[in-house]
Amino acid sequence: MGDKDKTREQLITELAGLRQQIVEMEASATECKGVEEALRESEEMYRALLSLGGRVGEAVVMLQDNEQGDAIHTLVSDEWLRITGYSRKKLLSMSFFDLLHPKDRQASLKRHKRKMGGESIPGLFEMSIIRKDGTKVPIEVTSAYTKYGGKRANVAFIRDITERKQAEVEKRELEQKAQLASRLASVGEMAAGIAHEINNPLTGVIGFAQLLMQKDIPDDLKEPLKIINDGAKRVADIVSRLLTFARRHKPERGYVDINEIIETTLDLRAYEMETANIKVTTRLAPDLPQTVADGSQLQQVFLNIIINAETEMKLAHGRGNLLIKTETIDSTIRISFKDDGPGIARENLGKVFDPFFTTREVGSGTGLGLSLCHGIIAEHNGRIYVRSRLGRGATFIAELPIVVEDKQLELPESTAGEAERVAGARILVVDDEPAILQLLERVLTDEGHEVETTDSADGALAKINSEQYNLILLDIKLPGMSGIELYKRIQGMAGSLASRVIFITGDTIGANTRDFLSRTRAHYITKPLDIEQLKREINGNLCQGA
Repeated sequence: MGDKDKTREQLITELAGLRQQIVEMEASATECKGVEEALRESEEMYRALLSLGGRVGEAVVMLQDNEQGDAIHTLVSDEWLRITGYSRKKLLSMSFFDLLHPKDRQASLKRHKRKMGGESIPGLFEMSIIRKDGTKVPIEVTSAYTKYGGKRANVAFIRDITERKQAEVEKRELEQKAQLASRLASVGEMAAGIAHEINNPLTGVIGFAQLLMQKDIPDDLKEPLKIINDGAKRVADIVSRLLTFARRHKPERGYVDINEIIETTLDLRAYEMETANIKVTTRLAPDLPQTVADGSQLQQVFLNIIINAETEMKLAHGRGNLLIKTETIDSTIRISFKDDGPGIARENLGKVFDPFFTTREVGSGTGLGLSLCHGIIAEHNGRIYVRSRLGRGATFIAELPIVVEDKQLELPESTAGEAERVAGARILVVDDEPAILQLLERVLTDEGHEVETTDSADGALAKINSEQYNLILLDIKLPGMSGIELYKRIQGMAGSLASRVIFITGDTIGANTRDFLSRTRAHYITKPLDIEQLKREINGNLCQGA
């Protein structure tokens, strides 16, 4: 019996072991079935994605509708996590359309429904999403219908196009800048062309008005005559400022007076600031030294800062106060523009000079003005910066080094101011404007000179060959042979006579004219002519000749 009982115990033990093996095998079989199912689903997903292809740098998402018809994320790639700022766990519980900007949501939802219905809608679509941090991100999406897990799915490839959009904005802004530069260049060329035509009749109006004002005329005519004279001078000043500001020439550096540039710039905005209730106070150092710089470029900087301050103050409270100050600190000229506008937020202080940065609404500013100012000041080896507190106004400060160049080309200084009156000179006047010839002949004759006139260079050459003159007043722009060409002919005939030529010009900032006057050191008078200045200039030249 004992042996039988032992055999029975062994059989029980062996049966228990076999039973455990069967349980383990069943569990293993179940596990293998799960793995097989997972592998099958992964392979199906892989085939679905692979069938659509993709590009480097794209995010991949798979969307499937739930019972409510929401396009829930079934699959999200790491790139989509980066673009949206959300975690994978959060995205897998979110609808794709919850991420879309409201303006894009409806159209994208319609396309999704059509694709889930099996309709093919090829193409790339641009839209925007709202990141987790609230920022707007432009994206480009292409998608196609597929199946996954026995259910319809929409697989989308998404690219973040922020950099491309920024590049497009930059390109558009640069194109606008180029167009603006082209327009300004056209204005400058046109202004230079018409300046001569405008200044010729203005010379006659101003000149004869001044002659009449020197006469003994009835009192009731003096005031109207003064109005005529002042009005004509105002037109002349407008033409001069237009030429100075609108002409787009290569940087031309010379000795400039910063205070004078500021005053001229303020003249450009005088009417606008007056009508906008902007009060301007200037504290310009009277002993401010000159420096070598491009006056036209500096005027652009000052004008941009002034207009910015004007705009901000007007938007903030419909009026304002602007203080402009110049001073010398060591070897630096400091120019400051202080306004009582809304000020600049601390987080924006370091961005105001960045290209395309603006705090204004779309269409209200390009964000280029201050960056161009920064570039111009940097080219002059200076610096520009801003100090501001929100609600306390802003102060823009430009600092320029004092530069002195001994060999700097300058237009000759006027001899007017100290010379004694000289009479009895023989003077030839060459100008194609009859009114100017009549004016100069009368003025110079009254001064005791013997005057001859001609309206062409050929006529002048004929007179010079047969007569002797103490002085020649020569218009630069003449029909046929120009005044400059005639001057060169005179140099070949008699160098001493060339030194007694005074040019009459209406465009001293023209590149060719300025270069010629700088190289030759020839004296000149600008149109419209000021009678008293003309007399002083002539007397100074005749005294030097004597």
